[in-house]
Amino acid sequence: MNVKMNNSEKGQAIVYLVVGMVVFLGFVALAIDGGMALADRRHSQNAADAASLAGGAEAAMTLESHHINYNNWDCSNGSAVASAIFNGENTAISRAAANNFSIDRNQTDHNGVVAGCKTTVYPWNFTDIYVDVSVDISATTKSNFAQILFPSILHNEVDATTRVRPRQPTVFGNALVALSTQPCSGNKYGALFLGTGDTVINGGGIFSNGCVRNNGNSTVNVTGGEIFGHYLDIAKPGDIHPSPQTTTFVIPESNYDVPLPAKDGSGKCIGATNVSGDLPSNMTPGLYCVTGGLKLHGTYIGTGVTIVVLEGDIDVNSQTVLQLTAPGSSPDPSPAIPGLLIYVPPSNPSPVTLNGGSGSFLTGTILAPRSELTLNGNAADYVKGQVIGWTVFVSGTNGFGIDYNPNEGYQLPTSIELAK
Repeated sequence: MNVKMNNSEKGQAIVYLVVGMVVFLGFVALAIDGGMALADRRHSQNAADAASLAGGAEAAMTLESHHINYNNWDCSNGSAVASAIFNGENTAISRAAANNFSIDRNQTDHNGVVAGCKTTVYPWNFTDIYVDVSVDISATTKSNFAQILFPSILHNEVDATTRVRPRQPTVFGNALVALSTQPCSGNKYGALFLGTGDTVINGGGIFSNGCVRNNGNSTVNVTGGEIFGHYLDIAKPGDIHPSPQTTTFVIPESNYDVPLPAKDGSGKCIGATNVSGDLPSNMTPGLYCVTGGLKLHGTYIGTGVTIVVLEGDIDVNSQTVLQLTAPGSSPDPSPAIPGLLIYVPPSNPSPVTLNGGSGSFLTGTILAPRSELTLNGNAADYVKGQVIGWTVFVSGTNGFGIDYNPNEGYQLPTSIELAK
């Protein structure tokens, strides 16, 4: 059988081949140019991050060198904070140049750095203060194919912001804090006022990640602060002032994190007095590392001391007189920790019982983030600082007081974070 070919159908395969080749080359072009664009964008973002972090680090060092903290923060022109902002911008510009990007102090062209002094007011009576170092970088990738049809498609813009906070009070400047997040359930969780003696807090406030409970047999008075809790169990609202407020905010661990002292090969704290069971009656300034717990009875006097209880509980009987003051920030008290008087780290969830004998006072921060902390005071200013525990029981018949001064408590060190 003879088959006749139609001359008009000759060459169709070439047409399909050409179309297929164009499509194939388009995908190749997309892969090449797209890969280049992504690589350049990643390079730009890394450069923006590096410039922002370098500027933030320089700003932080300036704040530290001028001893700037939460209480002497001043954003006015000519202040140390203004110098930190200026130095941070200069360093960001230099770091960007080291990565072959040219930026200045103008972000309108998306190639600049601007640092500024900012605040955020939180509803739990705390104003966050910080410097933001924001860097914008833009660039256009030199493409091989896409520029034929889309000359600006490979232009990218990236940004980064580093946030710098000065030294500031731990747990947002509250005087008494319970970190347990459990709801009210009898006398178990939160900030619990159970005695018949009154509680007086001057400065700071009360904050509970869980329950705030007043059994109605005592009066709680806070001046210069507020009372916040996730759950409220107030038998007599008129006996707690100001009126407690509910909140959904939880104090994060980063806001009360304290590094443990360095140890040698035998497990002893380096540069510290290592003790077990008891403390010297007259304590010289420095760090005291405790294993085996503390059973205190008698009189203990010490200035410039930090007591870290690595193992065991703390039990102070009612006849004990404690006159202890945490180190200041100057001169350098290392390895003792400025503002921190008693620290029971999270790795040691043992109970802490402080019975305040007549004439006792504790100046500094008492931090036991996983412990049941019981306070039985006999003096209005038994603690001059902060009390922070997992659960905080305030009991006794003679009253308990906290006189909070942020300069006398532990402060979080100057910090930086890549916020964006």
